[in-house]
Amino acid sequence: MRKALSVIAALLLCFTLGAQEKVRDQKDKTQYDSVFDLLRAEPGIVISGDGGNGIMPKVYIRGISTNSNETQPLFVVDGIITDNVTYLRPEDIYSIEVLKDGTAGIYGVQGQNGVILFKTKSAVQAEKDAEAARRAERKAARAARRKK
Repeated sequence: MRKALSVIAALLLCFTLGAQEKVRDQKDKTQYDSVFDLLRAEPGIVISGDGGNGIMPKVYIRGISTNSNETQPLFVVDGIITDNVTYLRPEDIYSIEVLKDGTAGIYGVQGQNGVILFKTKSAVQAEKDAEAARRAERKAARAARRKK
């Protein structure tokens, strides 16, 4: 729970620092066969391999790190850090955000090779539903106070 809250706080900080979320046109996403084909369209990302059979290809945002010889950026799907994103389908993705430089620093050492944030359509819908429920709760609470 604490880790999830820190990721959410990092995402909020990221949005205030000026990193821009790129919401793609839904027709644009359907032309890609995999999430890696979709990532190849992002500027500054180089992918070696195709990600077939559930095997993660090498993804480069900043090259090879001098500290750990790691190349993989940090993948965050709906606020949850994951190592493998081969299960994602392009048509399920609402937005992609690539963090590099200072904005990726909020993830610490894990984000040293950059961070790729995915937001799925189901997460966006859940956020909308939760906001509608909160509005209904506030409206009901106001109505209850007026009756007293």
